[in-house]
Amino acid sequence: MTRKTFRARAAVVAGTAALAVAGTGAVAPARAAVPHYTLTVGPAAAQRYTDINDRGDIIGVGQQPGAQNGQAFVIKAGTSTPQFLSTPSDPGNTRQYTEPLAINNNGVTVGDTYLTPTTGPVLNVHRPTRWDGPGATGVDLGVDPDRSFFDVRATGINDSGLIVGKTLQADDHTDAWTVNGTTITRLPPLPGGTEARANGVNDNGVVVGAAIAADKATIPAVEWVNGQIRSLGILPGGTYAEARAVNSSGVAVGQSTVTTGKELGLSHAVVFSGGDVTDLNVPGTGRGDTVANAVNDDGTIVGQAVATGFVYQNGVATDLSTLIPAGTGFHILTATGINNHGDIVGLATKTANGTGTRYPVLLTPTE
Repeated sequence: MTRKTFRARAAVVAGTAALAVAGTGAVAPARAAVPHYTLTVGPAAAQRYTDINDRGDIIGVGQQPGAQNGQAFVIKAGTSTPQFLSTPSDPGNTRQYTEPLAINNNGVTVGDTYLTPTTGPVLNVHRPTRWDGPGATGVDLGVDPDRSFFDVRATGINDSGLIVGKTLQADDHTDAWTVNGTTITRLPPLPGGTEARANGVNDNGVVVGAAIAADKATIPAVEWVNGQIRSLGILPGGTYAEARAVNSSGVAVGQSTVTTGKELGLSHAVVFSGGDVTDLNVPGTGRGDTVANAVNDDGTIVGQAVATGFVYQNGVATDLSTLIPAGTGFHILTATGINNHGDIVGLATKTANGTGTRYPVLLTPTE
């Protein structure tokens, strides 16, 4: 797994204004009406939202006054002011960048802090960080310390405080791990494989991600249950899949290719459940990358289809831009998170092709 593809691959590119279509691979239940949403644009200091918990706390990245551009924040439920996240060594974020990737229902945030020293024994590193609250509360998790050009990120946390993450070494080798209190545990790769990465964890401790197979020619999505790894598979013809999130029932979502080329192939948004990989066949599939980013406990999935955010519910994928009040002028580019109340966070623009100023948005169901 290369440094180029270590981050999430869903790219905002030329888009489509497709409407709802039926998914494939399973018989859909009786279809309830897809909810419509009110749209709340984030405050001026916010640049993008990354996740939302069941309390309604939102995390994201924005411009902190006096800091380097791009700092983690939390907007507490019922408020509209970003509270920025930093560390005791740099409370003003003047020498570092911070990025939040997940927040649990206790308000604990995890992500990474990017340190940019110009001199010294350790250069250019991302450090896995936990914030127990707003302000200079960031704590380094201690995984793979003191390594130049190491990219170490905490990617998920459950309500028990179990944290998962991944390390990209300077030679592009990747490892998956968990942190429980002060205990660091390395997650095993697939038998015969050498690399893995972890992206999410549910409250039962099921961890999901991706790993290189023994043949070195394929990268299937995987899960770890009680520390034991199992392949979740790849769509037929594909050579790469990755699970990005998992709900309390163990249903995981993410992406899979249907061609050779591993991560370089076009991705389809998929769900991994019951030993099957199902193509959601969302609008835009085949014209550019599509990816499922999050799933709640009701099984509602959100993600991105080329440059269009979608919600997938009861066997139907719907362009989120068609579910917000008419006349707003906004086009939803991607949906990055959903909570168990159905609240969705994402990114929007006022042009259908994805160009121009981008706005973090909260979509709240109205029915």
